[in-house]
Amino acid sequence: MKLSLDSIGYGGYFTAHGEQADLEEAMKRAARFGYDAICIYAHRPIGFPMDIDEDRRKKLLDLAHELDLEFGGVVCCTNFQEANHVLLYSQEKEIMYIRSAIDLAKDLGAKVVRILAAFYGYFQNPYANQGYGSPAFESRSRRVSRNEDFLEAWHQVRKGLTEVALYARDKGIDLALQTHPEITGNNEETLAMIEEVGVESLKVGLDLPLLEAFDHEFVKNTVYSMKGLMVYSHTITLAKSATVGGAPYSWEEVTPGGPKDTLPWEVFLKACKDIGYNGYLSHEQCSPIIVKGHKLGTLETIDQRYIDAHRFFSGLLKKLDCYSGHKGV
Repeated sequence: MKLSLDSIGYGGYFTAHGEQADLEEAMKRAARFGYDAICIYAHRPIGFPMDIDEDRRKKLLDLAHELDLEFGGVVCCTNFQEANHVLLYSQEKEIMYIRSAIDLAKDLGAKVVRILAAFYGYFQNPYANQGYGSPAFESRSRRVSRNEDFLEAWHQVRKGLTEVALYARDKGIDLALQTHPEITGNNEETLAMIEEVGVESLKVGLDLPLLEAFDHEFVKNTVYSMKGLMVYSHTITLAKSATVGGAPYSWEEVTPGGPKDTLPWEVFLKACKDIGYNGYLSHEQCSPIIVKGHKLGTLETIDQRYIDAHRFFSGLLKKLDCYSGHKGV
């Protein structure tokens, strides 16, 4: 396994005053921190494919060579559901977007494009709690009580994923379908979607913090179920906060290996080694960091998260003897 820096942290989405760094600067930081690769967050202002013309792509390749840095993947946030109006073409736009992301990956020598089946805000669409068994995607109706709205949404997504998977196959690129609500709300549903699509380029992006449970046997068995399919993994760490009495009320991204990190990373990585996973562990910072004084973190805060993550995971890879890069750990 190799270590990659997911450039989403430098997009200014969650930093104080929107502080950001461009893709070239993120690449320089990734190299300085010791990462083997950088993953391009394929949205503005970092790496929207239409913003990166042929000349800039050549310059990015030259810079990567100069920095001894690989392109680990192109990372997209997508929603393949059709819109709720017959004259809105959201899925077609997603298909065009992913095709351009696949072309970008091809041009830069990356092998993977990360995608999501669907994405509603904080992981739940507005009708979800009105469902009857499955989450609802419409307001209460007979269709909802028969799960027809959910099934319609499922097959909309399957159709869109099939189209981009065929394009990816023709370009020699793997799509890493990350288990992520909604539609693929758990790993069982992700595997079912991949089976129903049935195109060999559609594979799995598996993130430990997004598993359904964290007891060691469940973690191992989940990873083992992805053998031959796992092509990508993020290494964020999520910690839950509780009120007095223990009721959970929030979550935050924390430093991997830090005092708030309770995830069984060694179990997860050992299982990844067992199944022969030899892809990237890509660290991301994709939510706000509230620092001392109750302020949003800055680029310096983001830098430190990436540095600390590299230190932690490089130590684990060395311990497990499964680092496949050449920069040393």
